Amino acid sequence: MTMINKLVVEQFRGINDLKIDKLNRINLIVGDNNCGKTSVLEAIQLFRTSELLGNIYTIARQRESLQWLNSNSLYENFICMFPHDGRDLKIRVSGKCNEKDISYELVGRQKTVLVDVKELDRFVVRENLSSLVTETATDEFEGVISSNYGKNAKEQKIKINRLSGIAGIPISEKDEFKVIYVAPFEHLKGSIISQIIKDDDYKEICLKALQLFDPEIIDMVLFKSDTGNRPVEFLKHKRLGNMPLSTYGDGIKKVLVLANAIARATGGVLLIDEIETAIHHKYYDDIFRFIVKACSAFDVQAFITTHSLEAIDGLLATQDYEIQKTEDSMSVVTLKREENKTYSRVLSGREVALDREAFGFEVRL
Repeated sequence: MTMINKLVVEQFRGINDLKIDKLNRINLIVGDNNCGKTSVLEAIQLFRTSELLGNIYTIARQRESLQWLNSNSLYENFICMFPHDGRDLKIRVSGKCNEKDISYELVGRQKTVLVDVKELDRFVVRENLSSLVTETATDEFEGVISSNYGKNAKEQKIKINRLSGIAGIPISEKDEFKVIYVAPFEHLKGSIISQIIKDDDYKEICLKALQLFDPEIIDMVLFKSDTGNRPVEFLKHKRLGNMPLSTYGDGIKKVLVLANAIARATGGVLLIDEIETAIHHKYYDDIFRFIVKACSAFDVQAFITTHSLEAIDGLLATQDYEIQKTEDSMSVVTLKREENKTYSRVLSGREVALDREAFGFEVRL
């Protein structure tokens, strides 16, 4: 099993000099709005080593992953990852994973360059070029990415400007360990079942999750659409027959996404951003217990962000602290930003559960 034991975010987005230790199998990341919860999840994703260039571009665009939100250019999203405090353009994240030292660093500089449109490579977004003259001035970042996992070191040069695109960048190499990220609105992207039914084991896990909502759901299938080539996703119901997934609420879709992500993260790290999104609080007990139990069964270390007090209570309840007196697979990491620095307080789940009212967690109403 992969276990991140320590995380240090020296510079990344709005985070400076953040140190988090005493990490556990299940780690709740909590705190006020804009304190850096999502940035911590992104910092962990930087440790992927499959293809350094493709990985950083994917993370840069992640916050605009829904199609109708993709308004910024790749370059704008990329530059936003650097702290805007007058310092050099540098991202630096380090830590320990399975007691091995790990680190990621991206250092470079921004400048204005003259670009000949005819000489742009195949990664350029061609539709942006129609209104340009042959030569144009544009902002460009040039630097080096350095990644270390134990004794395995990689380095890659990077050059990106306002006309660059992401298509065609390879991601074929294997990661040192799996890192799976679930965005708050991942369930709205569609094609959930088509991803799941490719693997029978994944499918079985997801069916068990669906049955927390309705025990009469017995299968998930794809049928050809009457109006187009795209397949339509159905849930097979014991009493109602085949029901389109679109007729069910977002809660079921979110649970499908989470169950599939746990299975895909087997032996690795799972990052869940705003776990409470689309899940009604009356289902917290069953769903959160399913998630925690599945993470244990599949040897998954989870990092979960939330700013819902009900979600925090629901996740803490999965440990049954009043019944069992010794075991504790949960840590609660509270982030707080003061001026230009981000601080963390790490407590065991047991400590927070026994005196939860003493901690000022923000509640989203």
